[in-house]
Amino acid sequence: MKTFDKEELLKAKIPCDETGITVKTGLCGFCGDACLVDVYCRDGKVIKVEGNKSQPSSCGHVCVKGAALKQALYSPKRLLYPMKRVGERGEGKFERISWEQAYQTIAEKLNQSKEQYGAKSTLFYVGHPKWFRAQATDLANAYGTPNFGTESSTCAYAVMMACQCNFGRTVRMPPADLRNCKVLCVWAGNPLHTTPLTRLPGFLKALERGVKLIVIDPRCTPTSEHADIHLRPLPGTDGALALGMARVIITEGLQNQEYIDKYTTGYEAYKEYVMEFTPEKVEQLTGVPKEDMIAAARLMATQAPCPIQLSASPLVHNINGVQNVRAITLLMALTGSFGVQGGSMAPGPGRAMLKGGMTGGVRERVHAQQDLSHEQFPAWAKLSSQEVQVTRLADYIEGKGDYPIKTVLAFGMNHHMWPRPDRIEKALKQLDFFVDVDLYMTDTCRYADIVLPSQTSLEREQLQVLGMDTVFYQGHVVEPMGEARSDMDILAGLADSLGLPLGNDPQIRSHEDYLRMAVSGTGLTLEEVKDAPEGTKAKRTLPGKTSEEILQVKTPSGKIEFVSSILESCHKPGHEGLPVYHDYREQLPLEAYPLILSTGSRKPQFFHSRTYRIPWLAKLEEYPLAEVHPKDAHKLGMQDGEVVILSTPVGSMEFVLSENSSTLKGTVNIYHGAGEKDINYLMDDTYLDPISGFPGFKSYCCRLQKKEVSHG
Repeated sequence: MKTFDKEELLKAKIPCDETGITVKTGLCGFCGDACLVDVYCRDGKVIKVEGNKSQPSSCGHVCVKGAALKQALYSPKRLLYPMKRVGERGEGKFERISWEQAYQTIAEKLNQSKEQYGAKSTLFYVGHPKWFRAQATDLANAYGTPNFGTESSTCAYAVMMACQCNFGRTVRMPPADLRNCKVLCVWAGNPLHTTPLTRLPGFLKALERGVKLIVIDPRCTPTSEHADIHLRPLPGTDGALALGMARVIITEGLQNQEYIDKYTTGYEAYKEYVMEFTPEKVEQLTGVPKEDMIAAARLMATQAPCPIQLSASPLVHNINGVQNVRAITLLMALTGSFGVQGGSMAPGPGRAMLKGGMTGGVRERVHAQQDLSHEQFPAWAKLSSQEVQVTRLADYIEGKGDYPIKTVLAFGMNHHMWPRPDRIEKALKQLDFFVDVDLYMTDTCRYADIVLPSQTSLEREQLQVLGMDTVFYQGHVVEPMGEARSDMDILAGLADSLGLPLGNDPQIRSHEDYLRMAVSGTGLTLEEVKDAPEGTKAKRTLPGKTSEEILQVKTPSGKIEFVSSILESCHKPGHEGLPVYHDYREQLPLEAYPLILSTGSRKPQFFHSRTYRIPWLAKLEEYPLAEVHPKDAHKLGMQDGEVVILSTPVGSMEFVLSENSSTLKGTVNIYHGAGEKDINYLMDDTYLDPISGFPGFKSYCCRLQKKEVSHG
């Protein structure tokens, strides 16, 4: 039997006494989920990351982002010390200061701003990560500002608003019962590329047991390859497609009338409205062959309950996004597929929940009616999870709201997530004072007066509920680099320097205080979970719910609403009670810009702009590609790999053309967030959904031109 010397063992990164390599279990946290990973460490440093072999959901696998966690940890762009700006805003010149200096400066500036302009002229903001939002709201409340906002101003909340309008305030993104459904509709999602490994097995097992799969996506994807029916609507026309499917179900008598009569209201008005959407009209609006649309509607109704699995943002990155999602999810009311076994939001056992986390710790804000978006987006004010809509951040800083924002205290702000980052850059230069907390010296940090370094998921202690009721504790997998601190310790330090409390039940003064509070929701103590390296069962879980309990919905009428009373109460254009379809193309100059521009469709290696800083991941696609169908490319006289000029009504930029047969003809797909090559620079920041304020990222307009080559 061959033996290996130490050098060979080290090269292979084999954990053993000879190499000094140990394996620790950590929580990735790169994308916002929390997959377990095996972290190989030597001399206090991470040398390799693999999927955790004991976690049933991932079975030892890790996604491409998790595999690059080492590079994310040791990136040369990591922030290691508190820094203060010494150059012009945006210039990127900073010098190191102490934490004490940083806290003192921030407290002085925030107190000065409150005294001079009032507390509401300060914006508190949380981008990524999200886990401490509730406590950041506590600090904003203690300071006295209603202007607390998050990255959810362009992510997920609009889908939640649509679901709340239909199914009540407690319903956000109703999960599909993958274990029991006979047919599943994945609408504008690609689980095989985007679902975290902790949740992917449920989808894979549904495919294995032969579930009938309807995929509705303009693109051909790894998920659509498994579809029994694949509908490819033009981006942004999904509402028309859903209304047409509803008409088929009703005219053929396939609706669940008993369910409708018992649990819903507004059906007759809805029934009358959908009759406008004939198969011929829907085919004209969406490009979906009417025969395919009819087949999908029949399958959905005859094999009901049929859950509809949605993604967080694609459908609502459209100026009719909320109404489109309302039309889609009301198909579940029509077929009796909500709140029942085999449908969406199915009955089942309860689960353990940490106290005060992002999903279980929503806070009421002080003086919420005085926030800057309250009047323009009344449905957002009624339905969103207690925060200001900050899509118009540039306007608010420039004084184009009821009052100006003068000071910003941000955690993980990424201004590339909004349209027209150039306008936001210009606005950030006008702030009196700006603080940003982040892992890296990002494009946004370059405009800050004070930059504070936060810890990665492997550097801070964490708690996570695995499965339904197992509570897992992760200690410091590696010691924090430089002087980086956890976001919670930073919040506590800021509160202390301002002389303000952070929470009141209990008050939090450190990251450990937060952990003790969080774990108390499970009936366990911090010591108990620390003593269980593989996790321990919670002593307290939330109660399970029956169908009848789920269907006692929290809408104003107490029933599922085909006609939303919340939207009707807003009395504003675009806020119809019915899920009215407005065609965005009527607002676009399509004669000059005939191609539909769709941005930001997920790719496995990317998480917005963050992974562009990771060499392993950035090299998979070193620059953003303008993906077009080969027939469109040939029609324009363009070739794969050619540099072309993409223009919108906002401006022009050069991109590399990629012929991609999975792209729908007549559209251009481009990923976002690539620094100076960010397609969001070319997106109109007034092109917004009137209900949610979300930008129309997935359905704007553009044209492509050949770049003239100079022969001089």
